[in-house]
Amino acid sequence: MIRICLYLLIFSNANYFAQSNDSLNNGKFTYRSTILSSILPGSGQINNNKIKPVNLHNRLWWKLPIIYGGLATSSYLIKFNHQEFLSIKDERLSRQNGNSALNYISYSSDQLKLIQNEYRRLRDFSIISLLGVYLLQIIDANVEAQLFLFDISDNLSFKFKHLNQNNLVSNYLIPQFSLNFKL
Repeated sequence: MIRICLYLLIFSNANYFAQSNDSLNNGKFTYRSTILSSILPGSGQINNNKIKPVNLHNRLWWKLPIIYGGLATSSYLIKFNHQEFLSIKDERLSRQNGNSALNYISYSSDQLKLIQNEYRRLRDFSIISLLGVYLLQIIDANVEAQLFLFDISDNLSFKFKHLNQNNLVSNYLIPQFSLNFKL
């Protein structure tokens, strides 16, 4: 599966190497960055490295260890909390069937139920944190692509005009103003 994602990432980026930023479609690039980040976490950030401004000296690869560290930590915590949850659940069910205490001798069945619920809660929070890290890296790739492609040239301006038109409802001259943005 990872090999397929890497092939998709390599071959889908091949046609962008020949293009310049002048012929780049902004909406298409932002969409592409978001989709790449959805398929393989961090690939949208790497894709955004192609369009970063020239005066920005840092590389965007520094986000990859944060993304994969967050995903790996969340995955480990999901596995650990689920294993503890199942271990305590098996011990508690074994005690309910009349067997003697095996692992958690110093805890009563009621205490084991509380501990089991706590590990269930921690497992659920770990799943939410995994989804949160995954969604945040997708949002980061999208916003970063939009900010890099945002036009900050000197051609941005607005004009303030005073329009003199007669209002048809009354005989009074009503001053009207318009505000025009040129983007």
